[in-house]
Amino acid sequence: MNQTDRLEVHMFPCLSDNYGFLIHDHANNLTATIDTPEVTAIEKALNNNNWSLTHIINTHHHYDHAGGNLELKNKTGCTIIGPAVDQSRIPGIDQCIQHEEVFHFGEHKIKAFHTPGHTLGHMVYHFEDQSLAFVGDTLFAMGCGRLFEGTPEQMWSSLSIIKQWPDNTKL
Repeated sequence: MNQTDRLEVHMFPCLSDNYGFLIHDHANNLTATIDTPEVTAIEKALNNNNWSLTHIINTHHHYDHAGGNLELKNKTGCTIIGPAVDQSRIPGIDQCIQHEEVFHFGEHKIKAFHTPGHTLGHMVYHFEDQSLAFVGDTLFAMGCGRLFEGTPEQMWSSLSIIKQWPDNTKL
């Protein structure tokens, strides 16, 4: 893969103890935010990089992940992608994704996996050609996300999905 095929990932601080992620596809001039933790921080990161938001990819419905959806959609006209099983709880959703569905961000394939545990509708997104994944609140540096809606068995099964990915996958 040549350098122009690589997605650029920009991580930035938001809220009191969180991070946001922008993904930019230079070849197609597309920019996605993974979740919408804080609108002001997302807009600042977009402006600092001179990027325009085209997509929101939601992992789950919690406010610190989907609370900025409608404001950003109203400002940018972006497409909101998220878990079909949780579509009634994802504000402004346009494209509903199923477990193991593959969808595209420019020329890049993203495979979605339903990972209940933290919430019943949680999804993680694997960019196989980039050795990159966004796992929302399924997994943290020191363990898994809290079980608000799911069971320990569901969380174990969800973590088993992530464990199957190649060791070089950046989370």
